[in-house]
Amino acid sequence: MSHYQPGGLGEFRGRTGQTVVYRWRHLKIGRSSPGKSSKQPSDRQKKQRSRLGLISHYLRKFVLVIRDGYPSKRRLMTPMNAAVKQNFHTAITGEYPNFTIDDSLVQLSKGTLDSVYRPKVIIRENGDIAVEWINSPRQKMGVEDHDKVHFVFYSDVLRLRQLLYWDHLALRRDGHANMPDTVTYLKGPVHAWMFLVSEDGKRVSNSRYLGAFNFQKKP
Repeated sequence: MSHYQPGGLGEFRGRTGQTVVYRWRHLKIGRSSPGKSSKQPSDRQKKQRSRLGLISHYLRKFVLVIRDGYPSKRRLMTPMNAAVKQNFHTAITGEYPNFTIDDSLVQLSKGTLDSVYRPKVIIRENGDIAVEWINSPRQKMGVEDHDKVHFVFYSDVLRLRQLLYWDHLALRRDGHANMPDTVTYLKGPVHAWMFLVSEDGKRVSNSRYLGAFNFQKKP
């Protein structure tokens, strides 16, 4: 892959010979166009491709979450690329060709912002759903009371896949958040995560998996 600077003939893009030129963010990128190979992939290549396809397909559903959870620090890596790279190594279990995703190991955000303690989902007697957590009395550098708490609830029931995502329900200092009633309409198992984002959106915490739940729709 190479970058180019427009010359006297101006900027160009598209395919020229065996080179494909396109714009990505502030850069002009040139790369060789892929060609067909007559060689059969090795077992290692098959495993790598299977893992990559599995995690890429899984994370595609969380694209809006990942944009917040992986703020781009390196200008040549998108948030989705960073999320795929992270989860490729940590969230896939099993043996080829029967790889699976372990939802409890999925990282929807990755960063250095300090998280909270003992977060948990609370199902109240009336069916309302809340999330509670404990804040440290000694805040680390960079931690602010007004860090935003993001919540993700995802149902992977076949043909009824639904994703609910909120980034404005609570701040770190609140210690709890009441979930909207729409959560109770999700069919189980419902997987839940939370993570924190600084007010300027530049710093995030690692996401915390809160568990899998079966919620009852309120009458």
